[in-house]
Amino acid sequence: MKVVGLTGGIGSGKSTVSNHLREMGVPVFDADREAHTAVEKGSPGLDKAVKIFGPRCLLPNGELNRVWVADQVFHNEDLMAAYGGMVQDEVRRRAFDFMGRMQHSDNTMSVLDVPLLIECGWHEFVDLVWLVAVDPEEQVRRTMLRDHATEEQVRARIAAQMSLEEKKKYADLIIDNSKTPEHTCRQVNNAVSRLEKLAAEAKKGRASQRIIIAE
Repeated sequence: MKVVGLTGGIGSGKSTVSNHLREMGVPVFDADREAHTAVEKGSPGLDKAVKIFGPRCLLPNGELNRVWVADQVFHNEDLMAAYGGMVQDEVRRRAFDFMGRMQHSDNTMSVLDVPLLIECGWHEFVDLVWLVAVDPEEQVRRTMLRDHATEEQVRARIAAQMSLEEKKKYADLIIDNSKTPEHTCRQVNNAVSRLEKLAAEAKKGRASQRIIIAE
């Protein structure tokens, strides 16, 4: 069973790919979603958040006051490092649990959907890196529409991330999402089919070392 790390910059359309993979029946671990649930009421992560910020970080109903926490970490780099590190540790623990379960399943592949896969070093935990890429100007346009942000704000966010060219150095497959959704899905279908073929060959004792490359 192969573990694929799925990543891409803001506005690249990574969610389009991950949603299509789910529709194909591929198990997907969503790091963003897990980061949100890692500090839900009753979770170990919430208890750790209280140790970092104190009881003031809680709403009257016992849930995390996410707006208050966001304001605190924005103005305090030490708090940002402590809280961010704690959440990342919780998400990593959940990711390893997920991968452990998948190793005992009948699935040919599973996916770790992680926006900062390479920046956080998570690419070392996976067998293959799939990078969703889009034309830079289209990336800006899509992000402006999605986030209701100005062009200046979007370009600043993109500049703060690892560049697309640098990420390409780590990619086993580059999924071009600059065209139609159908074009993107065809690339995903082909990549999944190749992995399934490799898995079938491996079961027959004809394992191959071929690398999946960009379309």
